[in-house]
Amino acid sequence: MKLQPKSSKRAFTLIETVISLSIVSVLFVGLSGAVMIGAHALPTAKDTGLADQAVINALNMFRTDLRQSSEIRYRSGASGIELVLNLKDSGTKGASDSIAYSYKSSSKSFTRKPLAETEVTLFESISGFSVQFTMDGSDATVVKALIATTNTIQPIYEVHALLPLKPEVK
Repeated sequence: MKLQPKSSKRAFTLIETVISLSIVSVLFVGLSGAVMIGAHALPTAKDTGLADQAVINALNMFRTDLRQSSEIRYRSGASGIELVLNLKDSGTKGASDSIAYSYKSSSKSFTRKPLAETEVTLFESISGFSVQFTMDGSDATVVKALIATTNTIQPIYEVHALLPLKPEVK
C-alpha cells in the first residue's frame, strides 16, 4: 500500500469570508458618500442653464433701455464702467427718466439702478466687460457690449443695440 502525501489545501472559512465582505461593504458605503458629496458640489446643467437665462434676460433689458435713451453718460475707470441712460419721455406716470447700469470690477457684478430706486444686481461672476460706441459726430448710432462670464454654459455674450434716437454720448 502506497502512502499518499496529505494534501494541504488552504481555504477561507465562512467566518473569514463574511468578515471580509462586511469590511468591503463599509468601504463602499464610505466611498459612495464621498462621491455623492462631490457630485453635489458641481453645478448642474439646470443651474448653469438658469445662470445663462439670467444673463440673457438682463442683457435684453439693457438693450431695451439703450434703444429708448436720448442721452448716454459714459464713465470708465479702475473700479468699473458706468452708463447712465436718460430715457425718452414715455408719458407714463412714475416711469424712470434715468437708469444707471454699472459693471463693478471689485464685485464682478452688473447692476441696474433706476432713478430714485434701489440698485439691483442683474448678474455676477463677470470676468470681463467692455462697451464700444459707433458715433455720428457726438451722437451714438450703435452700442456694442461684450461680457465674459463664468459659471454659465456660454462664456461670452455680445449685445448690439441700434439706437433709433441717436443719443448724445457724454
